Amino acid sequence: MKTLTLSVVQFNTFVKNIFDAEEFLHDISIFGEVTNFKISGANAYFDLKDEGALLSCVKFGADGLNIKNGDRVTVFGKVNFYVKSGRLNFIVARAAAAGMGDLYQKFLELKEKLEKQGLFKEEIKKSIPKFAKKVGVVTSETGAVIRDIIHVARRKNPYTDIIVFPSKVQGIGAEDELCKGIEYFNSRNDIDTIIVARGGGSIEDLAPFNTEKIVKSIYSSNIPVISAVGHETDFTLSDFASDLRVPTPSVAAEVAFFDYFEQLNFIGQLAETNYYFVSKLLKQNQNNLFNFQSQVIDKTKLKLGESKSKLFSLVKDIENLADKNIKACENKINASIAVIDKLNPLKILKNGYAVIQQGNKRLNSVNNVDVGENILIKLCDGEISATVTNKSLKENNL
Repeated sequence: MKTLTLSVVQFNTFVKNIFDAEEFLHDISIFGEVTNFKISGANAYFDLKDEGALLSCVKFGADGLNIKNGDRVTVFGKVNFYVKSGRLNFIVARAAAAGMGDLYQKFLELKEKLEKQGLFKEEIKKSIPKFAKKVGVVTSETGAVIRDIIHVARRKNPYTDIIVFPSKVQGIGAEDELCKGIEYFNSRNDIDTIIVARGGGSIEDLAPFNTEKIVKSIYSSNIPVISAVGHETDFTLSDFASDLRVPTPSVAAEVAFFDYFEQLNFIGQLAETNYYFVSKLLKQNQNNLFNFQSQVIDKTKLKLGESKSKLFSLVKDIENLADKNIKACENKINASIAVIDKLNPLKILKNGYAVIQQGNKRLNSVNNVDVGENILIKLCDGEISATVTNKSLKENNL
């Protein structure tokens, strides 16, 4: 039997014709749980899943489509096979709620339980260091996540160290490895920030980040933890427990690593600004010093002039006072001289009075001398030696 060989486009067109030929596929409804829901432009894209399979769905014109991850819905529409991409999609015309998915229900119940235990409180969250020297990353060592983090980190800062703890981020054992990574970085004393990261995925893929164990591991961390799990629309329990939740791993790197070049430029600008203001301040202070010096010199000259005038005035007052005192002293001296002159014995002797002595003793009474004794009579112009020949005592001594 000869094998039929087709090109890709021929085969995909053949498959599309098979689906298009089945009329029951043009208007059917399918029941399942919504996962990987996202809006792009005006359209909604999501997967519908159950226990055994996954179906890609698209709703052109997402206005009025009120569904979210975890919802159980019934979608109405048709099957379409895209020739160019070789993908089968279910084109959704409308969707009706059919209850909440089991996984999402368990997610909400565990979230409520842990929230009541206080593990998600905003007031206990630690601030992310602005200038980290070493950042620990718990994620898969292969794949786009770690490459994105390293790319952003090295673009911003070539000097901050990145320490990677390789861990599974989905499947069996992922939860334990993630917790070991957080514990490892807490056992060191040189890690400033921890990033727990993985790319987007279904609620099943993100299951390791929705467990009580990972929440308590993040809660117990002494080092600030940034959660960068899934896409912007995905929320996990690790997001609520972390100190900061960011929409993507790239954003986590933007937050955890400071911009070295920006800081270097800032420091340079700051140095230039400081130099300008310091120079301006020094110039201003120099001018103020010169003005102050000039003012001090002027005031000193003025004070010296005033002091000189006061000194001259004081000297003049002293001279006048001295002259006055000298004249007063001269008058007193002259008065004393006049009094002394009047009392001068020689001057009295000129008036005919005499001083009589017997030896060195002055005689002031006739009782002090006897007849026959020698006496000495002092006159104003000389002395006379004499002998007492007679004495008589008057009754009145005046």
